[in-house]
Amino acid sequence: MASITVLPSELLARIISFLDRSSLKAIRETSRLLSQFATPRLFDTLRLFPDEESYEAVDRITDHATLKKMVKKVYVNTCEDDYAQDDYDEEEVELTKDFKDRIAKFRDCPNVQSAVLRFDKHCSTGREEWMRESPETIAFRTKTLRVFFEWLASFEVPLRELGIRNMQDVNVGDEKISANIEKVLQNLRTLRLSIVTQHNDAAPEDDLDFPEPHDFFAQLPSVWLKPSASSLEHLTLSCDNYFGFYPKLELSEVQFPHLKSLAFGNFCFVRDSQLEWILSHAATLTDLSFDDCAILYDVCLAEEHLNWGPFQKSEMETRRELDGQVRVKYYRSYNKRWHDYFDSFRTKLPHLRQFLIGSNDWGDGVPFEKEAEVKICLRENRYMACYDGYGPSPYMEHHDYGRLEWERVAPKCDDEDRDSLRLLFEKTGQRVVKIPFLSSFQDYISED
Repeated sequence: MASITVLPSELLARIISFLDRSSLKAIRETSRLLSQFATPRLFDTLRLFPDEESYEAVDRITDHATLKKMVKKVYVNTCEDDYAQDDYDEEEVELTKDFKDRIAKFRDCPNVQSAVLRFDKHCSTGREEWMRESPETIAFRTKTLRVFFEWLASFEVPLRELGIRNMQDVNVGDEKISANIEKVLQNLRTLRLSIVTQHNDAAPEDDLDFPEPHDFFAQLPSVWLKPSASSLEHLTLSCDNYFGFYPKLELSEVQFPHLKSLAFGNFCFVRDSQLEWILSHAATLTDLSFDDCAILYDVCLAEEHLNWGPFQKSEMETRRELDGQVRVKYYRSYNKRWHDYFDSFRTKLPHLRQFLIGSNDWGDGVPFEKEAEVKICLRENRYMACYDGYGPSPYMEHHDYGRLEWERVAPKCDDEDRDSLRLLFEKTGQRVVKIPFLSSFQDYISED
């Protein structure tokens, strides 16, 4: 039997690129030729955690004249695992000198092209004494961002890929950090932002009554998107709360002339301009992914929250008699359905080659670097209403039972949605055998 080593070097490199870490370690010992391919793959990714074992591992590589040149991607993790909710109220986590020193030592790795900063998925603002505190406070996160972006801004060759996992929805107020962020973003090809918000366990319907998420998403386009607009090819935006409507995200402020791949997680569509923004990238867009995204068929906002939403008071209506006894709320319906969106993607995105809609696994928090793992389905909560003040969340799934007279009926268009989605898959060339309908509990309702 011929040896694998007789294969062309390009094919060998391709095969070895699919091996896991243990296999790479083993194959390095088999021959000098295979070691030449396995070693760069084994050391191309470096992970930092806040413990002595990790510090020693980082030192071994950054102090090695050959291995440090092989590092292409770095993960900076502020914690080994996300803190459990029982860990709340512990003392603030400190950004230690050892941890900062290791981030600084990454400057010795001259070929880094991709960097990811991961925080704990829990966060808090410290504004309310009665709300739980997260070990990773705003002060800790700010210090970490400062050190991280000081390192990235020092690159002679600009960074190509950046990811921030579990980024808190609080804008950076430090001018030096902001300047470094802008510098790093200017030449990016790939940007992934997964955003987390503070949750009020006792009254989760109040999560969006605080200004932080609204201020953050209002500034997200100018702070995080516009600096990379001229170069960005892939963008992922996801959040542990629904966003797009409330809090509002105005994406029409920025255009990406080279955007090829776009992914959303927990994004909500409620107006045509959001669809039109996607279609405006028709010249380049090839991949589009929606993970737990929804069309809001009916929405309302309390009068005092109208400035946090995308509509003027004149564009909304009151449906209840204003007798001074009830909170004044303004309503608006949206008549576009998913089959309208699918038809638009099919006919107006000529280069689209992959479209995903459905669900990822959100059990461990906001999915990260898993855009291609979205399981195709049509979820029952692909249509939702957002009624400000309702609990436990203003975002509500289909509910005919107990529906109030001023609330609108959820769309009933399963067949139209599935038929239109099939046509879209035919256009993209994707071989999708089944498109299941899933309940909010991930149970199958029906299949083709």
